[in-house]
Order: sequence, then C-alpha cells, then structure tokens
Amino acid sequence: MKIGYGVFGKAYEVMYAHDLHNPASIDHELMKNMILLDDQSAAILYSRVVRHNYGGHELYQFAQQFKASIEKETIQNVLRYTQEIAAAFDTDFDDMLFGGTEKQILDRGTDWCSDMARVGAVLLQCLGIPCRMLYLANPGKAYNGHVVNEAFYEGRYGVVDFIYGYQFYDRTPKSAFEIQRNPEILAAYPESYQGLFSAIAISEYDPCTPGNNYSISRPNDYYLKLIHTDHENMWLMGEDLVN
Repeated sequence: MKIGYGVFGKAYEVMYAHDLHNPASIDHELMKNMILLDDQSAAILYSRVVRHNYGGHELYQFAQQFKASIEKETIQNVLRYTQEIAAAFDTDFDDMLFGGTEKQILDRGTDWCSDMARVGAVLLQCLGIPCRMLYLANPGKAYNGHVVNEAFYEGRYGVVDFIYGYQFYDRTPKSAFEIQRNPEILAAYPESYQGLFSAIAISEYDPCTPGNNYSISRPNDYYLKLIHTDHENMWLMGEDLVN
C-alpha cells in the first residue's frame, strides 16, 4: 500500500509537505498516515470500521443537538451546519488561522476544507457515527486537492462533504471506492469537482488520542504565493521537477 505525502505523486508530495498547518500538528500526521485507495488497499480499508468512545470530547454535548431519528438525517443536520459556516466565512486569506482544536475552528469559523473535515469527523463521531478523512486530488492538474470525509451508516461507508454540504447517497450511502469504480455517480456535479475524485486517500482520525498536536498556524510563504498567483493549474514552484 502507498502511504504518506507522496501517494498522489512527487509534485503533490511537495505540496503536502509544505502544507500551511504547523509541521508538528495533527493535520500533518493525518497526511503522513493517509493510504492511497486502490484495489489492494480497499480490501483492508473496507473490511473494518474504527469506533472510539467520544463521550469525553469537549464537543460531545454540543453535537447532540444534531441527532435525528435516523443517521442519514443526523448527517444532513451536521452538513447544513458546517456548510452555513463555510458559506458565511469572510476573512481574507492572509489573516486566516489554521488548525487548532475542533472547538477553536468552530469558534473562529472557516472555509478551509481540511479544518472543516476535522470538525465534521468529530461531530459525527460524537453522535456515534464513525467518520474518517478523505484526501482527494486531480494529479492531472496542479494544486487540485480537496478534503472530505467518509461516514459509516446504514451498514456502509458514504462520502460527505462538510464544505459544500454534499451527501453521496442513492438508496444507500456511496463510498469513495464505489465512486472511484463508478464515476457516473458524479455526473450531476461540476466537472471540476468530479476531477477531484481522480485519486483518493483515506486517513483515520481519533481526536481523543493523547499527544495530538493542535497548534494553530498562519499562512506560510508557500501558500501565500500559491493563493496570490494565477497558476492556471500549472506547478509554480518546481514541484513537478523534484526527482
């Protein structure tokens, strides 16, 4: 199995290694542990469901307001909540903060996908629904990445996007692996969004693990240049030239 920053190739490895979160943070740990989804890894990744006890998490009581009579509706409630936060967020990139605990992220708001993916994962896990991180990339384009999640409910994994409020469901939850094998599931979504599912990696997240580092960071020079330059889906900083 392919694991770590380089699962999507050398150029994306450079990009992830320069991620704007603190290098010692849980955010980098999640990327270092992400597993490329393919036929080999799927046999392992979909053979088990990781469950933890989140009763002691600081967002446990807060999360209970989203609980519905069925898990599908519980997830929809959380998706509406996080989507509204992302849509209302209006802070200039240069002034944004990244990382921190999930409560800190909620308190300040965000539209940064990887931060919101952690928030969504924690809220669902506090509601008894296992949820893991999904890293998406379109290796055919530069800097085309996104972070969503995969929740386990109704006996299956299903992709959810806490930024856009998407829940991939058609009679049953639709997993990342199912979408990978049946891209027509994405037909109703924008072409640019469809391309993000060209390559997928999965990372399990336990927010209650002792030693998780929740440092908060600001934009680094790498991302400042990336955000403020019209890169036209081309690598700006020689990432594709690294051997």
